[in-house]
Amino acid sequence: MFINNWYVACIADELADTPKRVRILGADLVMFRDESGVAHCLSDLCVHRGASLAVGQCKGGKLECPQHGWVFNGAGRCTLIPAGTRTPTEPPKRARVPAYPVQEQYGLVFVFLGDQGTDERPALPDIMPEWDSDDWHKDVISRHKDINYLRMAENYNDPCHVHYIHEFAKWLPKGVTIVDHELTDRYVKAWHAAWDAEGNYGDSAGLMMEYNVISCVSRNTNYQPDYPPQIVTAYVTPIDERNTQIHMVILMPKHESEARDGSRVRGATAEEHRMLVAMTRDTVMDEDYVVLKTTRPRQAASPTEELLVDADRTLAQVRKMTVEYGEQAGRIDTAAWREVADTHIRVIPCPGHREDPKNWVHKTVSLLSGTGRGALKAAS
Repeated sequence: MFINNWYVACIADELADTPKRVRILGADLVMFRDESGVAHCLSDLCVHRGASLAVGQCKGGKLECPQHGWVFNGAGRCTLIPAGTRTPTEPPKRARVPAYPVQEQYGLVFVFLGDQGTDERPALPDIMPEWDSDDWHKDVISRHKDINYLRMAENYNDPCHVHYIHEFAKWLPKGVTIVDHELTDRYVKAWHAAWDAEGNYGDSAGLMMEYNVISCVSRNTNYQPDYPPQIVTAYVTPIDERNTQIHMVILMPKHESEARDGSRVRGATAEEHRMLVAMTRDTVMDEDYVVLKTTRPRQAASPTEELLVDADRTLAQVRKMTVEYGEQAGRIDTAAWREVADTHIRVIPCPGHREDPKNWVHKTVSLLSGTGRGALKAAS
């Protein structure tokens, strides 16, 4: 798991002024909205006695600790210590918790977990411009799976598993030809053209697969002859090394649109879209899980321990760019964290740690040697 990346924390409509606890990268976080409706994310551990702020309540757009009433604003600073000090409204500088940048997009709330400043922080990928149009049916679903996040990301970029794992696709010819479109150190886009019964392929049937390591997002656009295209965009958020929260956005066009081969196809009905959402949520995601929970090792394997073939090219690229980005951004030393978890508090570094590295009560997590920048390692 690595820092300095955007991760989906929750569905936007599920976040109100009531504190919401989420867990990402093994860290406990608290989400809430202030009086203006702006979303905030803080470390969920009060610097006073370690109580969970998510168990408290929002008052006046701020979080009140349930144990002794300390009040924290959206920037993580304590603004009131109601008892135990002669200056209740003048807390010491160290009376603060990490605060993480938040951004809303596509009906989701994203949190940037890391200490990069505004100028160096990567932008959220504009991977789903259709969301802002009223011409698309759209819905968001969320599921928790006890699978490593990179295993899930690879699965969403594996075109051939569809024909064997998923009941709806078992009748399709079981071959694809990959046509590369774009490949950078953070993004891959490739057309996975489906074979017909004679082994021929073209632009009429297949999956356009895209992956961006920023926010760990996969977009699959399914094109089939004479049928409306289906866009399934999946964000995988590492809860910890063995658990992943998946937020999936599902779109279908309401009106006639152009297929990949240039032909015109009809729009989808609202009922067709509801059926796709229900099938994905209630059947397809569980079919993946049946196999993935038995896959070993639990985390992505070394390339020397797998026999990959041509159709694995995209998922291999996904694995490579994710691992390499983690090396650059800073990988968390999870073994060291586990050793002290019962006796000490560790937090994910935030931009405030870079700006003011001294005035903090809780130490940041250790990063694996050789990963991240010197500034990241210094902050930890």
